[in-house]
Amino acid sequence: MSHEKNGRSLLEIVREYATSEQLSLPVFPGVAVELQQIMSEDELPPIDQVAKIISKDQALASQVLKLSNSAFFSGLNKVRTIRDALMRLGINQVFNCLVVSSQRSLYSSRDVVIDKYLKELWKHALATAIGTKWLLKKTGYPDLGDEGFLAGLLHDIGKLLLLRVIEHLKQDNAELDLSEVFISEILESMHVEQGYNLMEEWCIPLNYCIVARDHHLEEFDPSDVLLLAVRVVNQVCRKVGLSLKPENHIVPATLPEAHALGVKEIMLAELEIALEDAAELELAI
Repeated sequence: MSHEKNGRSLLEIVREYATSEQLSLPVFPGVAVELQQIMSEDELPPIDQVAKIISKDQALASQVLKLSNSAFFSGLNKVRTIRDALMRLGINQVFNCLVVSSQRSLYSSRDVVIDKYLKELWKHALATAIGTKWLLKKTGYPDLGDEGFLAGLLHDIGKLLLLRVIEHLKQDNAELDLSEVFISEILESMHVEQGYNLMEEWCIPLNYCIVARDHHLEEFDPSDVLLLAVRVVNQVCRKVGLSLKPENHIVPATLPEAHALGVKEIMLAELEIALEDAAELELAI
């Protein structure tokens, strides 16, 4: 297959599509944006205010009730209102639940090849979210756990965007035959740039944007605990096969970000087990 079309490389065409108005970008749901804005303030908002915002979206509200009445909380009285769910789960836990619910729906396609990529990408995103929260708790940063969950969930959002770009390209150019090798090349070479741009467009707080931008850099900020945790978990996910690009030869104990975070070998082995367990769960937050 030629990677040239009308004098332009497919890389250039993909980049044009990613910034064009003809592409329907993934959307961060309005309710999640509204909650994110009020939760970024110094103090958590009142429960009644959060309940009112969640109730605006029937689908997300039902997801909150479903989680609060799940088997994990079995034996407790049945929750019937959003306010009661917030009391049981906590505002941060509910917010993470909403983001997971809203993001999950974006990871499917009628295109068989794209859908395969999206399903694997979702497994990686959720595993990284769960693993980052777990690791931050184990390394003495439990207060960063909820931030770590979201940072892990969104760190590869650029790959989601690029898969949507490729999906549109294939729809608009029936004769275009993109190999899986080329798709993987596009994802690896462009997802950091496109993910950072998309998160800025969503007005996501800077700490999450930095993780999306810097999680593959050779030189990184060793004082950024959130970034370090996502980088470690991202690599361990690759080792255990929870990745679009698995590499089972990775030795987590030798990773510079693991040293910077002070993660010992035994904890990394426990993390592998935690990630493998997480892969079996539909929703684990």
